[in-house]
Amino acid sequence: MKFYKTMLCALVLSGVVACSDDSFDGGQTTGVGYLSFEMATPDSVENVTRAEVNIGTVAGEGYSAPADGDFNIVIKEWDSKNNESGEEKYNGPLSGWSNTTPLMAGSYVVKATYSTATSGTESNKVGFNKPVFESEEVDFTVVAETTTTVNVPVSLKNAIVRLEFTDMFNAYYSYEKFTITSAGTTIDLTKGDTRGVFVDAAAFTIAATLTSQAQTPETDESGAETGELTNKKVSFSKEYTAKAGNCYTIKFDASNVGGIGGITITFGDQPSEEIDMGDIDLNSGSNNQGGDENQNS
Repeated sequence: MKFYKTMLCALVLSGVVACSDDSFDGGQTTGVGYLSFEMATPDSVENVTRAEVNIGTVAGEGYSAPADGDFNIVIKEWDSKNNESGEEKYNGPLSGWSNTTPLMAGSYVVKATYSTATSGTESNKVGFNKPVFESEEVDFTVVAETTTTVNVPVSLKNAIVRLEFTDMFNAYYSYEKFTITSAGTTIDLTKGDTRGVFVDAAAFTIAATLTSQAQTPETDESGAETGELTNKKVSFSKEYTAKAGNCYTIKFDASNVGGIGGITITFGDQPSEEIDMGDIDLNSGSNNQGGDENQNS
């Protein structure tokens, strides 16, 4: 299993705000100003150790970059004397903002967020096509009788995990699915599914039940051999830690294919690790093999 690490670049959201006729202690002057915005979504992401890769390529089929109006923005007055935000002036989709809306001259802050969740019970950060983007609070000044563009850098707050399998692995092991569990949500990846899974920036678990090509004698309840041969099934799980804004490609390769077989794991820059599948309890539930000691943090 080869573990590559990719740093996802920041999405850029430019210029977001709302309106107010009220006065506040934000160092304002007389009159109103106007605001315009621009959005720019990068096509590629920076890989820490390799060339850049495309976000859509990493996420796979079904991924769509957020449109301009999909972001939610919150604009608040900014009290420059006390160095703190004040009354909320706008909280809603960017699509609801018009650059012809007057805003009282003065100081403000804005924060932008994006997620695909449509209900309170739906995970907004785990699954296919589940990016979460968020900015810090950005301060800006509205100048009377002037249209100002405000740039708000937005970064990915979750991560992406995708799986790859060598021909050797696929020739020696069969499986119905792999599962990725993050933040209490489990996503199934059936064989041949190459899409990336968005996960929380925290610990996540990969698990599967593998059937090896090695055959061993079947036994009855008394332990006596029945004369039949069966392919061995091995269930296992491994835990890793994801960082926000990263993409992790975990590559599975078969090694030591005599007997039950084994898996080669290369985790980041760490030395390769060999897992002998014969050391894992057979036909049992998931077994955490080398989880904590191999976390990438």
